[in-house]
Amino acid sequence: MSLFFTKKSEVVKMVEDNFGPSEDYLVALKHNNPVKSGLKWLISNLYYVMDSSRTFILYFDHKGIHEKEISLSDHADFILIPWNEVEEFTIKDKGSKAILSVNHLGKTYSYSADFDGNLMRGNRERFLGLKEKNFYRENF
Repeated sequence: MSLFFTKKSEVVKMVEDNFGPSEDYLVALKHNNPVKSGLKWLISNLYYVMDSSRTFILYFDHKGIHEKEISLSDHADFILIPWNEVEEFTIKDKGSKAILSVNHLGKTYSYSADFDGNLMRGNRERFLGLKEKNFYRENF
């Protein structure tokens, strides 16, 4: 599966199969900061293209962030990043997208949740709902 071949209905089914009917998820792309992007581009254009087009489903609940990469296969399971292991969680709303950065045990992962595009449709509304719920980060 990939950004170009995944259907919105397939994403909804993956979320429902694992968590039940819910709007507590975002479809996101891997995000690299400008310095990291530039270094990867210099190393290899092919690596840059492959790395920057990785697509994820991020599901949020009281336990933490459940991450599933859908850019290569839909057979992978969701991986839990527990809130008590998240050292820092930041959100930057850029208008047409939100950049989410998660520092999990010293390693930072960044995601770009775009609000435009067929697969990303509904991301803005789900993002605002999650933001209102503080992404279920109650005690952290």
